[in-house]
Amino acid sequence: MFTKARIAGHPIHPMLVAFPIALYVATVVGLLAHIGTHDPFWYRVAMYSNFAAVGMALVAAIPGFIDLMTSVPARTRARATGFRHATFNVLALALFAVSGYMLYRNAGGNLNPAVGQYGLDTTAPLVLALAGIASTLVAGWLGWTMVQTHHVGIKPTRFDRVGVAPEDLDDLDEIPDQPEPPPATAGSYTVTSTSFRQ
Repeated sequence: MFTKARIAGHPIHPMLVAFPIALYVATVVGLLAHIGTHDPFWYRVAMYSNFAAVGMALVAAIPGFIDLMTSVPARTRARATGFRHATFNVLALALFAVSGYMLYRNAGGNLNPAVGQYGLDTTAPLVLALAGIASTLVAGWLGWTMVQTHHVGIKPTRFDRVGVAPEDLDDLDEIPDQPEPPPATAGSYTVTSTSFRQ
């Protein structure tokens, strides 16, 4: 099932999903760094990473939706897996959208004169972000299943290429089946004769 949303034969959705995933992780890392250092810089890193993650997730969802609705046949296990994959991705997107809103709302903070630091609430955004990461992991597992098990987005194998050298083949499935050697049994060996000339 070759993808419809592609550039020069390469599926677009797998190329784009790396961006929101990396930015989701950057959000969590920024929040943890802020908790550890109380430095507002890390709070801003988390907030802007969160905003960028939501934006890139929306961009990546467009070719993913096109692939799901046009490349995957209806009433198949691949389509069911695709809908579960999409559901967990949308859940992660929603969790990070709420987290980003809370980070933005709390960005003003309250200055604590006793310690000279702003109190920037990170508890709820961190919990939401961690839940979003968990949802993304499940979505990634289902995405892997779509590619590796259901072969969604994979260029179809051509079995009409007879006599083509292995180095000229794009797909390893196109290599003709080679007869496998018989399995060796314990205690058996093969004797070959060798002739010597005087």
